[in-house]
Amino acid sequence: MNPFPASTKGADVYVRISREVSGLGLVHAPSRPQVALVNELKALGVEELFGGQVVDRERAMAARAGLFLAIDAWDEAHAVAQDLDIPEGSYWHGVVHRREPDASNAKYWFRRLGHHPVFDQLGSPQTHQALPSVAAFDDIVTAGYWDPFRFVDWCTRCEEGKRPELRSELQELQQREMLLLLTYCVRQALGKPGQAIHNQ
Repeated sequence: MNPFPASTKGADVYVRISREVSGLGLVHAPSRPQVALVNELKALGVEELFGGQVVDRERAMAARAGLFLAIDAWDEAHAVAQDLDIPEGSYWHGVVHRREPDASNAKYWFRRLGHHPVFDQLGSPQTHQALPSVAAFDDIVTAGYWDPFRFVDWCTRCEEGKRPELRSELQELQQREMLLLLTYCVRQALGKPGQAIHNQ
């Protein structure tokens, strides 16, 4: 599902990311960014990304942070997220530091965030049913509540080699989280929050 409106630069960039970038690792890989995509995204303003339809510029910038993160452009994603004094800025900032990996810094930003509507979708039965395994999910989610701090802990354990068999599940959760948050940011930026975001 492409979260951007059809015939916008954002939609085009998202399609290219989907085609050219394979699954994002739990930890940032400094040599990984797609240089052409990074440069293209740097050159695009939010009005261009959204085809001039922006009603909430900060949420549009948050979507831009998400696009940078999707191509593993850590520095660029961090620079955008840290300048946003909105919940989505804190959310992306937490994800950036989780992938750094800097668990304590990630948790700081998730504490600042508090609850976010994306958590409700992440903790849903649809997410549970779509996963290749649910060992980590069943610990991260309690009574339908997504716990971002437990997710940080699970990602840290996996990267430390303690539960490597859960890498695919954790990467799938991360991918869903990022798509849900990107979609949320795009809808808010367009002033069209719409209905609940369904997992893909």
